Amino acid sequence: MKQLYYCILALAAILAAPLRAETLTLGTGDSYAVPIEVLRDSKGTLKFEDVRYSTQFEKTDKNAFGFIRDVIWARFTVTIPEGNDTEWFLEIGYPLLNIIDIYIPVDDHNYSAKRYGNKLPFDKRDISHHSFLIRLNTDPGTYTYYLRFQSDSSMNIPMTIHSLKNVISEINIQKTVFGLFYGALLIILIYNLLLAISMRDLTYLSYAVFIAALGVVSLELNGYGFQYIWPNRMWMNDLIPFFLFATNLTLTVFSMMYIEYRLLNNYFRIILLAYLGIISVLLLASLAMPYHVSIMIGAAAYLPGITLVTVLSVTLILKKRREANWYTIAWSFLFAGVIATVGNRFGLLPNNVVTLWGFQIGTVFSIALFSLGLADRVNILKNNLEEMNVNLENKVEERTKQLTQAKTEIEATMEELEAINDQLIQTNRELEDSQMMYRKDMNMAAYLQSSLLPKKPPVSDLYEFALLFLPKSGVSGDFYDFYMDNDRVAGVGIFDVSGHGIAPGLLTLMAKSIVSASFMEHRRESLTAVVESINRKLISEIKDVDNYLTGVLLRFTEDRIEYINCAHPDVICKKVEIGRTGKVLDRSGKRVSGPILGIDAQGSTDFSSFEEISFKLKQGDTLLLYTDSMLESTNQEGKSYGDTLLMKSLQNAKGGTAQDMLNSIIGDFFNFIAPREIIDDLTVILIRKK
Repeated sequence: MKQLYYCILALAAILAAPLRAETLTLGTGDSYAVPIEVLRDSKGTLKFEDVRYSTQFEKTDKNAFGFIRDVIWARFTVTIPEGNDTEWFLEIGYPLLNIIDIYIPVDDHNYSAKRYGNKLPFDKRDISHHSFLIRLNTDPGTYTYYLRFQSDSSMNIPMTIHSLKNVISEINIQKTVFGLFYGALLIILIYNLLLAISMRDLTYLSYAVFIAALGVVSLELNGYGFQYIWPNRMWMNDLIPFFLFATNLTLTVFSMMYIEYRLLNNYFRIILLAYLGIISVLLLASLAMPYHVSIMIGAAAYLPGITLVTVLSVTLILKKRREANWYTIAWSFLFAGVIATVGNRFGLLPNNVVTLWGFQIGTVFSIALFSLGLADRVNILKNNLEEMNVNLENKVEERTKQLTQAKTEIEATMEELEAINDQLIQTNRELEDSQMMYRKDMNMAAYLQSSLLPKKPPVSDLYEFALLFLPKSGVSGDFYDFYMDNDRVAGVGIFDVSGHGIAPGLLTLMAKSIVSASFMEHRRESLTAVVESINRKLISEIKDVDNYLTGVLLRFTEDRIEYINCAHPDVICKKVEIGRTGKVLDRSGKRVSGPILGIDAQGSTDFSSFEEISFKLKQGDTLLLYTDSMLESTNQEGKSYGDTLLMKSLQNAKGGTAQDMLNSIIGDFFNFIAPREIIDDLTVILIRKK
């Protein structure tokens, strides 16, 4: 029994002890990769005491988790052997982490906590270093360290333990390399600014701005900006998305100027300009968006830009343009660096020299090659100028001989030209007189036509009318009429005469008179008889004219509407009760359409093909009559308005009066075709049952 008691105590002691990660022994080496175990805290509520004895830590070789909002807890165990006389430092090689809490063992039971991160002033760090450098315990023994990472940026936690000797060596190397890097950037920046000023070429200016944006992004990413330029301005660390968009924007602008984008096809130019617009909006929006959203968009926005520039490079190569060589090679380096860095930030690629510093590596090579390309461009311009000067001298000499020879011919021709000029002046005067007479005739015809057409629709107890009449020029080939029987509106007609000009305009006057007279003369007969009479009279009057008519005729009889369509666009009806809009069809569901008016079909007098139907309207139901200009007018893309959009517009039309509904429909129509104009005369009549 006593032995069982001791066994239980021993087991409890084992369970109470913290679970240690794989132990790393710090020996004679100068640098060690840190084997870690991690615990993901999705809610961010765990405290140190909650995780110290946790069994949920998992061993992992992964230290790049992408853009996540989870808190990451990590722990590692190191053993410092007896006789150690080396100081050891932990480097966390990703300067964009917001908050890092490290728990350093003081003794077997107690820990001290320190906080690092780019949300704290730089001078709060124990050691001035562009990344996070933390001093570890140096006394012999085994120590377990706990770290808590929280960041709105990519969750990258590359950790390396360095000896003091290695820290000093790396600092010297990094300062030398980055000093050369930023020095080269500054020299190239100033050089291109001077070229832009001296050559008045915006290509060099855009390149200089691109280099400046690249430099700021690099300073942000490697932490040197926070260390040396804005150590106490933490808000500058939140501007990384802004400068990422700025780099993307300036690179696209530079690319367009470098390859003379005006020589590209229209579609590709539109795509490039649209991409520029989107990036410009995102550039400004990044100042207001949450950091974790804008940084992901800023990193991902490079991918469509990369695609566009790749297509651009292929296009230049296919066109065998010389600047394509430098541009393609330079872009390939930057492309590879961006892909490596973006993949790492999204957690797709592990942390290593290429993925962590790919952006800077690609930047160095691309800027150098872009600069060589620009220098080559200067040489090309120089050679072209020299060649042009030689050609110009030869052409001037040749042209001088030609001018001398031509001078004699010109002097001989001048007298003839003066005579011709006098004749042209006289002819011009005659043309101006003819044009003036034509304008007078057109104005008179337009005035006569407008005076015979109703200026506004009549008032009815049963129906409410709205009207739009819009000639494309002075004289219209459309005409319409409201047929009155005493004080009652007996019918409505809308017609379209083929052709343009004065002749069709005058024909409308005759046709209007014929239609009106036939309508009233046969008002006691069927509507078919009315249309047959109209057709016979039109054929008799215009048989020697190459014009014809299409039209729609409605007659109101008690509670029904009689309808005949003569090869005209379909009447559209909106039924309030069922909430639907469509074309007026016959009982079999087919279109109601008869023959064209005014054409004698081989002398036939049989007009039985005119189809007459009748239907009822209920309160609020609406009819829409219109000429073909409504359907056939097109927008900038060449797409016609069509009956589908017209029916949709009528369905959605709201308003207290018929005129309000018509205004809504016409507004939709002109919004669609803008900035183009109507292709023909436009007449629209809207009828709503009261």
